[in-house]
Amino acid sequence: LPFALALYLFYNPQVLDGFGTKNRGQLVQPTVVLPSIDMQTLDGRTFDLASAQGNWSLLLLADSNCEENCMQNLFHLRQTRLAMGEDRYRVQRLMLLTDDGDTAGLAKKLEPFQGTQVLLGTRDARQRLLGLLAVNGEAAEGRIYTIDPQGRVILSYPPNPPWEDVLKDLKYLIRVVQL
Repeated sequence: LPFALALYLFYNPQVLDGFGTKNRGQLVQPTVVLPSIDMQTLDGRTFDLASAQGNWSLLLLADSNCEENCMQNLFHLRQTRLAMGEDRYRVQRLMLLTDDGDTAGLAKKLEPFQGTQVLLGTRDARQRLLGLLAVNGEAAEGRIYTIDPQGRVILSYPPNPPWEDVLKDLKYLIRVVQL
């Protein structure tokens, strides 16, 4: 009987679909390690991506207009971090701007979301980073990434993901991965 079952599963591997992983986001393959790229924050401070290491990060790609979907994503990023309980201090929120638009208007929109680091940079630095974050050839606005404390991009979520999935993945990663 065990031999027959093994033979059946060998010729019908689709039976085991869904038993492989617990993650709800898309695994980033091959692994992307964020290099040391100098960026600026919205308030003019220098931000090196390497300095973000040591914490888990949730990174949102957005443009400087930050319309309704962007604002909803920022709200959910904040709520996801708060829902982490005691582990919320191990999670930081990052927002990478994909364009060179008006940042003065953006600063006013972001007042309710204090603690979110908005990353600006030269066009070349942004394009380099967006190239590294491309999933299926593109780094779409609204996409969310989970970055581990060593600077590796682990999971990617489509724009407007089910936030319960992001929270479950993040809780699982923090519990299981001891970095």
